Amino acid sequence: MKTDVGPSPHVRYVSDLPALPRRVLNMSTGPVEVSRRVLDAQLVPLLTPHTDDFWMLHDETIGLLGKVLRTTGKVLMMHGSIRTGIDVALGNLVVPGTRVLSVQNGFWGSLIADWSERRGAVVTRIDHGALEPVSVPRVADALATGSYDLVTVVHVETSSGIVNPVAEIGKLVASTDAIFFVDTACSAGAMKVDSDAWGIDVQVTGSHKCLSAVPGLAIVTISEKAWRRLARPRAMGTYFEFTQWWDSAVVRPVTPPFTQPTTLVLALRAALIEITSQGMESWWSTHTTVADEFMRAMRSAGFSFLVDGSATSSDRASYSDTVMAIRYPDHVSEVKFRRVLLDDFGIFVIGNVGEFAGSSFRVGLMSPPQMQAVNLYGAVAVFSQAAGARACRI
Repeated sequence: MKTDVGPSPHVRYVSDLPALPRRVLNMSTGPVEVSRRVLDAQLVPLLTPHTDDFWMLHDETIGLLGKVLRTTGKVLMMHGSIRTGIDVALGNLVVPGTRVLSVQNGFWGSLIADWSERRGAVVTRIDHGALEPVSVPRVADALATGSYDLVTVVHVETSSGIVNPVAEIGKLVASTDAIFFVDTACSAGAMKVDSDAWGIDVQVTGSHKCLSAVPGLAIVTISEKAWRRLARPRAMGTYFEFTQWWDSAVVRPVTPPFTQPTTLVLALRAALIEITSQGMESWWSTHTTVADEFMRAMRSAGFSFLVDGSATSSDRASYSDTVMAIRYPDHVSEVKFRRVLLDDFGIFVIGNVGEFAGSSFRVGLMSPPQMQAVNLYGAVAVFSQAAGARACRI
């Protein structure tokens, strides 16, 4: 397909067509492709947060988040990325000497442990291989033989797409004094996350992945157990200190003196309405069905998934419904493959990180547009054609 950016060195599969305005389909794991309704929500002429109308919509959004995440605990929205949420949450929980048990099997689990150490925590790592399912008995042994203030885990590891047993670990942590810290960035909103029932004390996610909105908001949930145990002294100063944020942005004895990201809140509200209107159980089931079909179609096209090479490959529950980490065929160049997808087909996918960088790419099945049949099957067809193209060979 001809583009408006000049000649391309890649093969033209439909070179006889006239140049058209470029439209890119975002099939990445975040930021995700969002619906027209979400985009349009940002155009509402309510650009100042210093009105009762805005705060009514803000509080409605907080309520919707509690419904999606299944928690009666405190929910905070703050401007920033998911990394912002992780950093701020650790800043409210970790002081020098805090004892952290890091349950990890991928890039993000390691990152949380590293950031805890940089804040002075004493970190014990239960380090599994990157494609190894988390061992609940190993966690149980660690909790039985050591004392911890914080236990951290990632629900869906973005680098591999493997699902970790958060509910089972939560039961173990709930019987101790430790706070259970879970990264749900690639699950919350699209896969079941039953925060209160699973004993999740602190949870971090963001607006731009499975919540199907635009980037810019970090979401943190805090249980009453965690609220009572916030780090003292207040490591975060004032602005991002949780009790201060809660008082200013939710309790609001006076109009908050700081500026809220109004358009981002309105976009998230629209996305949450879109999700919850279908019923959460139904929405989660839809994700599973679509993921099953995508995996079937991709395997039929000759591709394999990173989790296929793991010890848990026979267990469908270990494959996420949201992150598809796919190996490149042996003869395919990552740079050329992704460039052909973008330049010649208008499809964007993201590469990988850590030990899987260069050998795999990731597809997101997180938002409603990414799950539409035309985009799903279209992407599979394009992946297959591009992988077989001479322009993508090493």
